[in-house]
Amino acid sequence: MTDKKMIFFDIDGTLLPQGWQDVPESTKEALALASEKGHLLFINTGRTSFNIDPFIHALPFDGYVCGCGTYIFYKGQCLLSHTIDHALCIQLIEKLRQCRIPAFYEENNHIYFDTDASAPSPEIMATVRKVFGAKAYDLPENIYDPTFTYDKILAYIQPDSDVESFRKFSDPYLEYIDRGNHVAEIIQRGYSKATGIGFLCDRLNIPLENCYALGDSTNDLAMLEYVPHSIAMGNSDKIILETCSYITDDVGRDGVYKALAHFQLI
Repeated sequence: MTDKKMIFFDIDGTLLPQGWQDVPESTKEALALASEKGHLLFINTGRTSFNIDPFIHALPFDGYVCGCGTYIFYKGQCLLSHTIDHALCIQLIEKLRQCRIPAFYEENNHIYFDTDASAPSPEIMATVRKVFGAKAYDLPENIYDPTFTYDKILAYIQPDSDVESFRKFSDPYLEYIDRGNHVAEIIQRGYSKATGIGFLCDRLNIPLENCYALGDSTNDLAMLEYVPHSIAMGNSDKIILETCSYITDDVGRDGVYKALAHFQLI
């Protein structure tokens, strides 16, 4: 049995304060100190791998759990990848169109928007274009090409969206995470931030009792319920604050550093 610890970090709201273009200096220091002590550091994010910023890659992370557990990288090697089956990808696009739910389709290297569906507000579209830049594409003209797949869906619920009908179709295959503000993250059932942690525990022979996770929002809930050492940022959603065994300070107020110091990880 090893005493090596694995520490898992969400990005948005955990490492990166809203509106910031880099992580706080105290967070960089904490990560460096934890790495020097021999702990394994992982990003655990809903983002697919293309959407992880260069300044995150510059930090001393040993690996990445991306797309809510559907891609796992360790020391530069891809250990796991899982996409939605092509036939189901097509059915989901068609059902979202029928239910008047604008959606973005994320895969490992790109994000797609369906221009044949109803559109979210111009403000949302402008934000997506700004955030994803050259990686944001319209859906391919031939989505029926058997090589076309994606990994997860980001949906923007409109006043006339028929969410009930969509979920009746999709729930056997996908998990619907309400992110608030009429946004839903729709991920592959059987995969989550928690399953990513479990996979790495098995692969690296590190017990779950040696795992720590830091998060702030509803898509962090699975991993925070899974690990014995769950840490909520002070700026977390109410359900996260109620779930975690420890609450640290806000992300922009040295929350990561204070949490790792509290658990004597640095």
